Amino acid sequence: VLAQKPEGAVIYGTLGSLLSFVPALGPIAGALIANSFGWRAIFVTLGILAAVATLNAWLNWRETRPLVDGAGRTGFGPILRSFAFWTYTLAFATAMGSFFVFFSTAPRVLIGKAGFSQLGFSLAFASAALAMIITARFAKSFVARRGIEGSVSRGMAMLLVGAALLAAGQSLAEPSFVSFVMPMWVIAIGIVLTASVTANGALEQFGETAGTAVALYFCLQSVIVSTAGTLFVILLDGDTAWPLVGFSASFAVVTLLVVWRLNSTSPKTIE
Repeated sequence: VLAQKPEGAVIYGTLGSLLSFVPALGPIAGALIANSFGWRAIFVTLGILAAVATLNAWLNWRETRPLVDGAGRTGFGPILRSFAFWTYTLAFATAMGSFFVFFSTAPRVLIGKAGFSQLGFSLAFASAALAMIITARFAKSFVARRGIEGSVSRGMAMLLVGAALLAAGQSLAEPSFVSFVMPMWVIAIGIVLTASVTANGALEQFGETAGTAVALYFCLQSVIVSTAGTLFVILLDGDTAWPLVGFSASFAVVTLLVVWRLNSTSPKTIE
């Protein structure tokens, strides 16, 4: 947990951005490997990469759990009763869910409707991840000025702006790079602003039980994203931008309300 480290915002933002490249570059790399060496080579390659990563972690990563004498085990209860934990977990789910819905609908919109080739689609998809990486480079200074709540609020605002642009593109234009991908760049900025700080906000009270808190944080985020994101794709026509518009806009509004509630109930510091 990097809640107390100033570089935490950059690390979390960059990590999320790099993970976003996987759906774009994975199919390209897989196709190249399969065409050259056969489909089995894909799994051999994954096995080699996993072995290298495991060896690197085993040799070079130190234990990060703080050693506290007499520290008792803390169950799920205190974490799940924390309103701040739920607030920032919801914010993280909103950000990553927006990317999940984009990932789920982009092939049908860009390839099926706009006529993109597989390579063209991968490049267009990767441009959203590139926007996230560029934004992540400025996350540290932005978070230092705006704080956790301010960064989340502005991240949600960017999601709302991107959703509005997507809705306009869907209503007034044919599916294209301009009408579908470029608004996603705006949403991508909001994703980074949000994901750069939500872990810190959700986990900063649980430094002594970081493993449990992190597990719950990612587990609950995954449940929210997979369940709600899938429902939006099914109910709002996955061949259009409406699932992304609906998810990003509705969850951003709910998150803003919850953040406002958290701020209003938090004790104020008297200068």
